[in-house]
Amino acid sequence: MKPIRQFFARIKPAPTGADRQRGMALMLVLGVLATVLLMVAHLMTVAEVIAKEAKVAALRSEMRYQAEAAADTGFWMLLTDRRLFANRKLGQSLEAREAVSDFEPWMVDRRAHAFDNDSCYVYLQAAEQAFIVTKPDTLKDNVDPDDQEKLDEISEFIDVLNDYTDRDDLKKLYGKEVDDYAADGFPTLPRNNAMQFREELYWLPNWQNCVVGEVTVIPPRNINYVMGKNKPSFFSASEDYVKRVLDLGDNEWDAIEQAREEWANNGTPLEESLDAALYQTILGAFDFNEADLAAISAVSHAPGDPRIRLHVQVIREVKITSGTIFSDREQETFSIWEKKLH
Repeated sequence: MKPIRQFFARIKPAPTGADRQRGMALMLVLGVLATVLLMVAHLMTVAEVIAKEAKVAALRSEMRYQAEAAADTGFWMLLTDRRLFANRKLGQSLEAREAVSDFEPWMVDRRAHAFDNDSCYVYLQAAEQAFIVTKPDTLKDNVDPDDQEKLDEISEFIDVLNDYTDRDDLKKLYGKEVDDYAADGFPTLPRNNAMQFREELYWLPNWQNCVVGEVTVIPPRNINYVMGKNKPSFFSASEDYVKRVLDLGDNEWDAIEQAREEWANNGTPLEESLDAALYQTILGAFDFNEADLAAISAVSHAPGDPRIRLHVQVIREVKITSGTIFSDREQETFSIWEKKLH
């Protein structure tokens, strides 16, 4: 006798072919729907990415336009200042110029000049502060005289550099000539002439260990400009360089930094804000005449987020009486030695 539960159990009919087809159709519809939803989500993501990229591109273009315009304005302001005030000595009293004009000082002294409600700043500094490829022996100036191993390494690098730029095929003691470069896979080296671009230095072996910091821009062709004519500019020199040259401690550097700020913000002469002995030491080690080759830097900040910035640097000659300040024979266009966008 069957259990009573089986009498009430529902008897399920066997699925027919039509039922199977309806199930398969349902699965296909759900699969297509899932695919469509994935495609819509992908399109929405792509659209959002494109919108953000367009926003970034627009913001970057706006910041670049602002920075380039500010850099050009800074160049003309510097030329105007040099035309109005012949005394280009840095670090001295500005009372003489303030007595005849309230024109804001535009000098190659690294002070900040604000534009567009402080959304962009322009800085002017000497452009000959870094290593000059035509003066390789200066690399040894930054090395401890007792560090003979480092001095020997730099001497070897100088031989390689001199072989790269000289016009003969005579190999120096540690130098490299055509056969050596060909063996390394560079059959077109060396140049056997003066460098045209400072980046050529990066072809030379071991430059990373010998050249510390930046490399000074090389004058464009047909411009006869003597690099490294004076001592380093005091106001353009970096903290590390000043400390190394003057053998300073942190306390002495703090005094120098404060004196620089006093000069830039209030025009206070260095002689009044520095200890007499330290001031005399600085006078002997640095140049206080304004440089004729200026690096004009403009830094533009994004509205509402100062962390987003764009930096334009233009290197130009600023001595208006020099014929090399122009890029054409008609003297209608000012030359640009280098322009970088960061």
